Amino acid sequence: MNGDVTYSGDKPRGTGHIRKTVVPLPRRDAGGAEPSGALDVVPQVRESVDILRETCGTNLAAIVFFGSVLVGTSPTQDSAADLFVIVEEYKRFYRDLGSRFPAARSAGMMAALNRVLPPNVIYLRNPGDLRAGAKCFIMNRIDFARGLSSESRDLFCRGRLIQRVQIVYARSQEMRGAVEQQLEDARRTALEWVPLYLPGRFDTFDFCFRMLEVSYGGEIRPEARSRVREVFEAQKTYFLLMFERLLEEGVADGRLERVDGRYGLAGKPPISTRLWWKCFFLQSKIRATLRWGKYMLTFEDWLDYIARKTERRTGMSLELTKAERRLPALLLWPKLLRVLKAMRSRDQVEGTGRGDTDRRKRVSK
Repeated sequence: MNGDVTYSGDKPRGTGHIRKTVVPLPRRDAGGAEPSGALDVVPQVRESVDILRETCGTNLAAIVFFGSVLVGTSPTQDSAADLFVIVEEYKRFYRDLGSRFPAARSAGMMAALNRVLPPNVIYLRNPGDLRAGAKCFIMNRIDFARGLSSESRDLFCRGRLIQRVQIVYARSQEMRGAVEQQLEDARRTALEWVPLYLPGRFDTFDFCFRMLEVSYGGEIRPEARSRVREVFEAQKTYFLLMFERLLEEGVADGRLERVDGRYGLAGKPPISTRLWWKCFFLQSKIRATLRWGKYMLTFEDWLDYIARKTERRTGMSLELTKAERRLPALLLWPKLLRVLKAMRSRDQVEGTGRGDTDRRKRVSK
């Protein structure tokens, strides 16, 4: 399978997707030469890739572009892009990045943090601050592969990368192929748990919408409930192309059955299986929340970023006092909890007015 075709194709007309301004990103062949073909990426991605390639050299294995800027659900075209940056050695990466990363402590400290609940998340500024830069999720090749496999201890990587992605850099064709296979393996793991959260029969869109709902519910996010619907609608074509094929594979290997064009589990799963996944998602939420402590050390201007994102996603302003800026770990929690409570209350009101039945009908169409 070709990663460029699979992950970066534009949606057909009628899907509501608005194409962003893009610039070409050269692909590399197995020998490292720049061929004539090109990928399209937004400027902040191109500039971040150039910085990382120039700075990291052979320590840089691959870069995967994902998130709201890619799928077209970002509120503004100048929002920071999301990149998984796959490297060989953590300490070498932070040493090479050096002064380009003002928030960095020592390379040794950053590398040690990266080994605990990977990834680290850093903010890579645009040269001259002319536009938004990129949020970079740093993982070495071993941690990245584990994070996308069924052996992962949480859904942090899989929940993000089972959606539409684009491999914007790979050190070689062999590396590109390895990353493509890991992404495919991550999508296949969804067959292990998504059907457990669906009642009776379901179609491809039911499966993918529920997959997003459970995935988003596995973390505490400063986003409205409607965010899941927005993300789903922006990727319906991708979900149909990718997961209908995987659901058919599930039928072929006996895990699923298909009746009148709708899918279902071939057999009733034991209670122990449901309990295991319930514990897994609880553990996943705990691990995702614990990562916040790392972000205070690795992500430059993280407080302002959270405030801006909260306002963009929820419409609620998060004003920070001087005391909260000095001691955020102690003083910011009450305000964050109030925002989350207000979001939950608003979602309940909207859900009551809309009706769950109507929502399910719209999703299935």
